[in-house]
Amino acid sequence: MIDTEVLVSEVVGRGTVLAGRYRVLSPVVSDLEGASAWQATDQILDRPVRVRILEHGAVAPALDAARRAALVTDSRLVRVLDVGTHEGYGYVVSEQLVGPSLARLVAQSPLTAEQARAVVGEAASALEVARRRGVHHLALRPSVLHVSPDGRVLLGGLALDAALLGDSGGDARSTTRADAVGLVRLLYAALTGLWPADPRAPQTPGGETLPPAPIVNGAPVAPADLVPGVPNDLDTLCVVTLGPNDDGPHSPGELVRELEPWGEIRASVPDPSALGGPVTAQFPPTGAAAPGGGIPVPDEDDQQDTAPVTVQRHSVRSAFEQQDPPGANRPGTPPPATPSRTSSLGAAAATTQLPPTPAAPAEPEPLPPVLPTVVRRPVVRSAVPSASSPVPPIPPIPPLPPAVHAAAVAPPPVAQSGPRPDAFDFGDVIGAETTPPSKLRFDPTALVLIVVVVVVIIGVILAFKALFSSIDTTGSSPDTDTAQTSSAAPSEAAAPPAAEPEAPVVPVGGAPVIASATTIDPSDADGEHQEDVAKAYDSDPATFWYTQTYKRDDFAGFKDAVGYAITLTTKTTVSTVTLHSNSTGGNVEIRATDAANPTSGAVLASGPFGPDAVFTLDPATETQSIVLWITQLPTAPDGGFRLELTEIALS
Repeated sequence: MIDTEVLVSEVVGRGTVLAGRYRVLSPVVSDLEGASAWQATDQILDRPVRVRILEHGAVAPALDAARRAALVTDSRLVRVLDVGTHEGYGYVVSEQLVGPSLARLVAQSPLTAEQARAVVGEAASALEVARRRGVHHLALRPSVLHVSPDGRVLLGGLALDAALLGDSGGDARSTTRADAVGLVRLLYAALTGLWPADPRAPQTPGGETLPPAPIVNGAPVAPADLVPGVPNDLDTLCVVTLGPNDDGPHSPGELVRELEPWGEIRASVPDPSALGGPVTAQFPPTGAAAPGGGIPVPDEDDQQDTAPVTVQRHSVRSAFEQQDPPGANRPGTPPPATPSRTSSLGAAAATTQLPPTPAAPAEPEPLPPVLPTVVRRPVVRSAVPSASSPVPPIPPIPPLPPAVHAAAVAPPPVAQSGPRPDAFDFGDVIGAETTPPSKLRFDPTALVLIVVVVVVIIGVILAFKALFSSIDTTGSSPDTDTAQTSSAAPSEAAAPPAAEPEAPVVPVGGAPVIASATTIDPSDADGEHQEDVAKAYDSDPATFWYTQTYKRDDFAGFKDAVGYAITLTTKTTVSTVTLHSNSTGGNVEIRATDAANPTSGAVLASGPFGPDAVFTLDPATETQSIVLWITQLPTAPDGGFRLELTEIALS
């Protein structure tokens, strides 16, 4: 059950004005002894705020902690707006906490596994941002984690609550571990509706509390033993982390990697009046909350449990679920801090299933890239089928040598995959041709290809001739060689070799073959999704390596760049690097270096990402390792900033 307790301060009452600016209106629930919470109004900016009056306990350290928390910027963390004193008592002004807390969400029934994963994953992402600024929570409990009506996670009490309780935290390792364990306790509470309190930690009487979890051999009972349907990974995570050993994640960032991927938050809460607590004391009126303080449920789809994410750091992923081939992996990076409203899920899914214009008649989509190829082939024109006759298959273009393939214009990929029945009408295509077929019987493509092949063969012969001409196969003496060189000098001057075709660059050591790869993250020795690096060169375009998802293309200020280091099987000459990706834009720099020195050496090529981005190295370099240094993130299909690298080709 949930207890609600409104602590009325002896110093502040209704109508009190703090710092000549914040007018106190009414008390709200506070679960920390010695601190009261109030609804208030910022009379200068005319906005609602929340004021906490610190009357007892470690007031001075708590005010310092609130100032440090104000330096952390993340939309999932309740922002500290002002800190000061009033008649000898400290106060902290922050944003309002809207929406139900985790304790109220699980008061009658636990969350589904996917909703618990999403809520705690968002909280872990926010605390990882704070950790990188040197700020920790250290007092995590169900009453400080809220879910707003629009599906955002709000986490309050950063650093302040622990300081008011006298918990300084200790060294960096112990503080990050404490927050990681506290987040796992919240996950346990979300899955079971029970609170696995730490008997060694100070308790916080009052406020919102949950029934205690059963303890066996000094550890909470596994969630799967209490609630059916808990996934194995979440059950193991709770058992290992809350067990007697120092196992499990040691930082919020590690917990994020354990929980990802997750979908959109669509949790809801029943009528608060049925839970035994006053609505006004728990949920300040903001005008955005649904009746009963819960999250609004706009349609029947939103009332169902969130479907498991099929598998990359959003319900937005479901909008392009139909576009992925079977077996393709999904980005697992946490979604943006401010996801779209739950009603957008149905609209997004409908977009992928219906044509762009609903009123348009149902007809096959035109394929503009295929039309020029079909019209240009005499074989197709010679036997044009009628609309009722079956469509003959298009003969594939014979493969070309690599050198010729680079110079010739390759047909679109759709034409190579064979004819598509009912995709278009051959009769309409040829009937729309402006030039009569009789005038196009001569196709210069074959002649051009023959000329190119002859030039390439001559160039290769001359290259081998020049390569082996310096080898002495007659065993002549140095004097004879000198005489021959002297006699040949006038003839060489008379006929300079400038007229000979330039020989192509012959790769040293054969074609480049990727042996292994690794990721480089300047802020984390583990890299970014190291477990998926091989998917970028496994010859399977359905799988890919991907970075984490960020809110800005400059990595949200966490780092300057991310690297992808490639090691070849042998030292060879690399002239071009082709990057196939699901992302567009951004920027990458290509260097002939290794993971130990990713930014050393000159930039051989650079540019944005795309479906088929080709980078020509200037000059062609003989190397055994290459680094792709990603200085700006491209735009991912879901609108975030993330690189999805499907395949890498070297030549």
